[in-house]
Amino acid sequence: MKKILAPLAPLKKIRLQRKFWPVLGYVLVVALVVAAALWQIWLKQPAGTLSPSDEPVAGVDTAGQEPAGEEQVLAGETEAKETATALSLPTEPMIWPVDGTIAAGHHDVYRLGSMLRAHVGVDILATAGTEVKAAWPGIVDKITEDPRLGWLVEIRHGGDYVTQYAGLAEEPTLAVGHEVAQGEIIGFVGESSLLDATVGSHLHFAVYRQGQALDPLKVISAE
Repeated sequence: MKKILAPLAPLKKIRLQRKFWPVLGYVLVVALVVAAALWQIWLKQPAGTLSPSDEPVAGVDTAGQEPAGEEQVLAGETEAKETATALSLPTEPMIWPVDGTIAAGHHDVYRLGSMLRAHVGVDILATAGTEVKAAWPGIVDKITEDPRLGWLVEIRHGGDYVTQYAGLAEEPTLAVGHEVAQGEIIGFVGESSLLDATVGSHLHFAVYRQGQALDPLKVISAE
């Protein structure tokens, strides 16, 4: 019997070796993957947190540039306040920016599509190309192409007053921050307004104080 089974012994060893090495290789691969994953988790912190080296340094932004520090910000605010207070209330009366007929008054109700709106400021009929003048001395605060009122200029005056000139013929050549004198030309009457109370060439003129719209008729007549 031993002589009969003797030739089978080497075959059993070969079969065991063939099964053993693939299993061992698979276990080693899994162990390496798990070890690598644990290593990455240990090295990295959870998303949304900052390591000490990632914490922002005061006075330096992420691009390596130095933004305004606290002292610079305070200096900028002080300068802005000084500029605002430097605009004292003009002593001369406010003037009309153009001569013409008022087609829509302040708080007149007009229809825009299916809605009724209260008009802010006044619309002054004038020939296209007529010079538009600053009603008061001040500083140009805003220049933009409003989707409803067309090309628009806002000038800030002393006493928290702001005058608005809209429906201009083209983009004004003025620059924001430019100081204008009373009566200085700031643009020309046009037809750039699309959804104003008045159609055709006219100037939309409004007066604000501390953000509240005033009736230009009353403001100018009161001066």
